[in-house]
Amino acid sequence: MKYLIVLFLLVTINSFAQERAKLIEDRQAKAKRIELAEKQIVQLKNGVLLVRLNFREKEIAYYEGYGNTKGAEKTRKKQLKRNLKIAEGFKETFKFCPVYFFSMADSRKLIDGKLDSVTFYGYNLKPNDSITLSHTDYFIGEFGQTEQQDTTAYYKGSTPNTGSESNPEGKTYYGGDKFILSALVLRDKNFNQLRDPFPYFGRYNPAGSINKRYIDAMKKLEASLNKFYSKVVGVKLH
Repeated sequence: MKYLIVLFLLVTINSFAQERAKLIEDRQAKAKRIELAEKQIVQLKNGVLLVRLNFREKEIAYYEGYGNTKGAEKTRKKQLKRNLKIAEGFKETFKFCPVYFFSMADSRKLIDGKLDSVTFYGYNLKPNDSITLSHTDYFIGEFGQTEQQDTTAYYKGSTPNTGSESNPEGKTYYGGDKFILSALVLRDKNFNQLRDPFPYFGRYNPAGSINKRYIDAMKKLEASLNKFYSKVVGVKLH
């Protein structure tokens, strides 16, 4: 009987110790996330946001390869209209930091840090050779979907699948199912989604009017960025 009591006490003490250790670990992890988020918001404010756009180059090349010039031109015009709406929306509403644009097809070059090989675009979506980022902090923005905060990702294969709009980096996820939320999502330079408490997304309705769906997300995101930045540095932004 005494043996059972001692065993029970040992198990209880061990369980309590494990719970306490886990609590301390969680608090330390939370403190690190807060510290990182505060550092990142200042970096973004003093840096640039690179917005990834899908120009559908592979689809257009496919049409052209089979001599379907009408299909290629229709796809090109439709996608350009969409991308211009996004670019114009950022020009009109997003003032938190400078914004440049790049093609989804250049994702691998950015991942590999080959900035000199990436074509950057201004608000008119014309290539702009004057844009250089060698000594500038930058983050990635794109209209897509959020993932669970505890989801880890690794690269599947040596090159990203730039033909897939839903998974252009060719990442495979594990550690939880993806949480689907249509949004303007912010990522770091390695294309990892930023984490709470950083305001890393602005939700939008993909079925909404093309004239409002993107701008609404930009406004929501910028309002959240301004609020968090003001909290971190003590300077109120409008």
